[in-house]
Amino acid sequence: MAVFGMAMALIVFDIIMRLIMIEKKTAAKYKPVEEVTPANGFYGTFTIGPDAGDEQDDGSMSPVKRQDEPDRVPLLSDPSKAPAGKKSKMPTILVLLGMPRLLAAIYGIFVNVSILAAFDGVLPLYVKRLFGWNSLNAGLMFLCLAVPALSGPLVGKLSDKVGPRWIAVAGCSLTAPPLVLLRIVAHDSVEQIVLLCGLLVCCGFTLILIVSPVAADLSAVVEEKEKADPDAFGPGGAYAQAFALFNCAMAAATLFGPVFAGALIEAYGWGVMTTAMGAFAFSGAIPAFFYTGGWIFAKKT
Repeated sequence: MAVFGMAMALIVFDIIMRLIMIEKKTAAKYKPVEEVTPANGFYGTFTIGPDAGDEQDDGSMSPVKRQDEPDRVPLLSDPSKAPAGKKSKMPTILVLLGMPRLLAAIYGIFVNVSILAAFDGVLPLYVKRLFGWNSLNAGLMFLCLAVPALSGPLVGKLSDKVGPRWIAVAGCSLTAPPLVLLRIVAHDSVEQIVLLCGLLVCCGFTLILIVSPVAADLSAVVEEKEKADPDAFGPGGAYAQAFALFNCAMAAATLFGPVFAGALIEAYGWGVMTTAMGAFAFSGAIPAFFYTGGWIFAKKT
């Protein structure tokens, strides 16, 4: 009962935070508008000449001096000459799915959540069979994965400083070795328990390197697409749909991870399962290397 009560409390807290959250388009209404004043201090087409205030001999005022020819701009433009906007006819979801950089971010979070979900499915049963642990002891093992995740803000700061590409690549690449080395944990002893905890801590620190870069890059790719083509997603933008794809990837990973790991461990054993998960983790580094932060061979302007 206490477990479900804690889960319900977190859900209620999440709902309250979502209700008080201020969206970007709502906050934009209250942003002060900066007034732009021309350099000459006038808003019209004409400027006052140096002799405008001096009367001529006949008592008339000197004529007003016009601005230079290149600075004159017609007040009303010809609609027929205005460039036509290229509004995409494709659904926004298909436009997003056609962006390799966004797919790389989605695959990165898919790899991350799949590995964590695989641990949820197979680790408690394995330590119960190997060490004879109960539910409490098996649950405490997940502290080795959860505590390193508290370093997420530091990873985010590092990603903002050096860019998301190499942080994400490092996260996927460095997750593979401790996953493969988990195959060594094969008998009941204190040394094996310490080794298991140490390898899980390593996995916790490397997995957190994946989340922050790919999540930040998901927003960046949508923002850059809107700047390059304002009509690509329409007036409502595409941030919500991009993060919806992100959540779909997490949901699919929650299903894939335990099923994939469970099938491997039942058919081939713990060692094959950990090796396969290590190779799966390393596969996330390939799209991250080429696309996270932008196409790696793109010419920088």
